[in-house]
Amino acid sequence: MKRNLETLKRTLARNIVGRRQELRLSQEQLALQAEVDRTYISQIERAVGNPSLLVLHKVAAVLEVDVTTLLRPDGEKAEM
Repeated sequence: MKRNLETLKRTLARNIVGRRQELRLSQEQLALQAEVDRTYISQIERAVGNPSLLVLHKVAAVLEVDVTTLLRPDGEKAEM
């Protein structure tokens, strides 16, 4: 189970960093807009933090993607 969680956290981290960079947002800008601490965004992006569903929802909203997109191994948007 731990191995799967670590893989999921790395996927999440990679997808958040990638999308944040696409939007040309700094960690601080993302944090301010998502109403979370910048250091927590840093932890998530380093696959150290384990964000709640609420935090994932806030981050996804700022990044203009669905939460499921952030969790997809390929980072592609889910079809609606």
